[in-house]
Amino acid sequence: MIIKKAKINDIPIIVRLWYEFMNEHNKIIISENSELKDFEIKEERMQDNYEEFLRTHIESFDGTVFIALENEEIIGYILIFIKDEIPIYKNKKIGYISDLYVKKELRKKAVGSKLKDKSFGWFKEKGIKFVAVPMYPDNKHAHSIYKKWGFFDYKLEMRRKI
Repeated sequence: MIIKKAKINDIPIIVRLWYEFMNEHNKIIISENSELKDFEIKEERMQDNYEEFLRTHIESFDGTVFIALENEEIIGYILIFIKDEIPIYKNKKIGYISDLYVKKELRKKAVGSKLKDKSFGWFKEKGIKFVAVPMYPDNKHAHSIYKKWGFFDYKLEMRRKI
């Protein structure tokens, strides 16, 4: 398996993986919490918007996308970037894992761990000391993986429809 930076021509394949990710994710979280259905409605131009989101981070100094390849096929990806922290905190910047996805049939082969390790190396090169990963508490499997990787619960955002 090879982990490398994504290029612009990788975007269509990453978008296909993103669709798999979103479908799987929505099934998990909505089956656990039906109130989330109202928040998971996607924008009409979601594919175009996501392609632009990928392009921005692939071309950015403060973000990147790493892909995992097996037999020259993209089997997973991680989209990361550096965010400004709220200006009351000592650490002004924080690493942010936006997306992490591995094809279902290739899980439990440390692909996600290798993508995470590559990302942590990239963050360290940029002088970043802390990394955040947003997640839905209803996704218990993802939560357990992040805890195994040393992440801890930090904040819980609550929402409601009005």
